[in-house]
Amino acid sequence: MLAYGVLAMSAFAVVPSVKLNNGVEMPVLAFGANVWDDQTCKDATTAALQSGFTFIWSSALIGSTCQQAQGDSISDYLNNTKVSRSDLFIAGTVNSASCNGKTECYTQTKDEAEQQYDILGQKNYLDMLMLDYPASSGGCDSLQGQWQAFSELYAAKRVRSIAVSNFAVDQLKCVMNGTGAVTPASNQLQYSVGHGSDTAVADDLALGVVLQAYSPLNGGGLPTDPDCVAIGNKHNKTGAQVALKWIIQRNATICTESTDKEYLGEDVDIFDFTLDAADMATLNAK
Repeated sequence: MLAYGVLAMSAFAVVPSVKLNNGVEMPVLAFGANVWDDQTCKDATTAALQSGFTFIWSSALIGSTCQQAQGDSISDYLNNTKVSRSDLFIAGTVNSASCNGKTECYTQTKDEAEQQYDILGQKNYLDMLMLDYPASSGGCDSLQGQWQAFSELYAAKRVRSIAVSNFAVDQLKCVMNGTGAVTPASNQLQYSVGHGSDTAVADDLALGVVLQAYSPLNGGGLPTDPDCVAIGNKHNKTGAQVALKWIIQRNATICTESTDKEYLGEDVDIFDFTLDAADMATLNAK
């Protein structure tokens, strides 16, 4: 089970939450769309909401029209159910990796962050903004420029938490050392069964940063992995559910994707069983 924060059941769904370093509760399971056509983005987001996902993570990398389709899905869902906006956790992202230098990185990140509110139809606030990538040039100055833009939006209470993706430990320390900087709430990294010797979760937690796993099924290979399937049979679960549960029990959180409502329902249905020590040892060794 998650050991680094207080778990709280959502008022709306069965997905538990973890308390971030600023006290905000973030669901441990997020749905993220991929580079799909607009209708697929909307339909998959609706299916995720109907399946019990409360965390919709929308990346700028999928394109603005797909993001807008996700925003439309969220709006429709809120208008047609008794669910309130506060029951959901909505995140947008900024991809300013091409910037160079503190001033340019600040300006580009700020401009693109502002666009996320309109694109997602969330003019009042977002629950999270995440940097898709650290600046690829300009060193720590560039990273601090990116982070200054996010920190200002956080200070203005226009976003409840700010996060990063694909940041190494030294890059996390860089942004944390900036003037008036806020510690990132989360760091999204590629993480799945097969990363058993990876220390990223502990390294990030030592800084107060929660790891969120992307590609949690390792590109789709884990649902049919023999060990995951065998362990799943023991618990009356699928190989995919076992692979996702392993991440949770390794003290990380998950961002997953699917266009299949059945699979999305299975993703949510991982909180009623526990992998035992032998299960974890087998998967840790992979």
